[in-house]
Amino acid sequence: MSAAFDELARSVVVRETEVLRFALGDRWGKRRPAQRASARVYAAMHGGGWVDVMGRRLALGPGELVFLPRADEHAVRDRPSTPLAHPEAVCVGMRAVGDGALATAAAPETRLVIVDLHLDAAGAPWLALLPPAVHVTAEAPGLARWLNETLALLAGAPDLSPALRRAVGEAWGHALFASALRDPGAALPRREALRDEPIAATLARVRASPERAWELADLARQAGLSRSAFAARATALLGEPLGHHLRRLRLSRAAVLLGETTLPVKVVAARVGYDSEPAFARAFARAHGVSPVAYRQARRREEGALEAGRAGG
Repeated sequence: MSAAFDELARSVVVRETEVLRFALGDRWGKRRPAQRASARVYAAMHGGGWVDVMGRRLALGPGELVFLPRADEHAVRDRPSTPLAHPEAVCVGMRAVGDGALATAAAPETRLVIVDLHLDAAGAPWLALLPPAVHVTAEAPGLARWLNETLALLAGAPDLSPALRRAVGEAWGHALFASALRDPGAALPRREALRDEPIAATLARVRASPERAWELADLARQAGLSRSAFAARATALLGEPLGHHLRRLRLSRAAVLLGETTLPVKVVAARVGYDSEPAFARAFARAHGVSPVAYRQARRREEGALEAGRAGG
């Protein structure tokens, strides 16, 4: 079942990864409202705390992570008895001590890293069926170690290029979503679809080369199925028709090329499988709300502001 879960997890697009580091002493805590189109991670590098979400209370220990795949309303605090009624936050003397780093006035007893993943989950309707929280502990040593080592890279290497930071954050986020899909608390319907390894393997090939002119009949033959059976089983796994999924993949890849290269728009269109630049521009504008040129200009401004901020810090 692993390939199917991994393929499904990649249907979430991680647009941006924000990382904050906290050194916390004495009493601390905060109540957080639900965040749309986001996921949140709490990782204890040292010490720990408690996360309350949707009626669940999770103890977060050193080296552990709590993943909130929908960033539902929740509270995080040093201990269950710390009140958060009013005010909603208890962090005495909190101040910025560096780029993306904050500390309380009291000597730190807990070092916490908080990661916000900003998502495009249009092609992942299964998100609503995940548990509100997934606790990654030492019982999953390989996963916990990889997640923590990757998190250390995200949190401790501010000189990573925006492109590399996005790539690392995306891989990290996909691993978390794949873990959430495997959680016993996931209420996924038609779990037999997630055991469909031939479909998952075929879809992985499509994902690797979305620019190709894939024919449904050819893909069905590769999976050893009729055209109608392949289409139905692919839709059951993806949560949307394969054609819609393929179009999203192409336009997502186009956004990366526009943001990270200087390739002309016509070349970008061809790289993602569009023969016509106007047709590509219309499809891109429908998906992203702006033209390819405006999207590129906005990304350049964002990266320029980030570079200026780093230089000023």
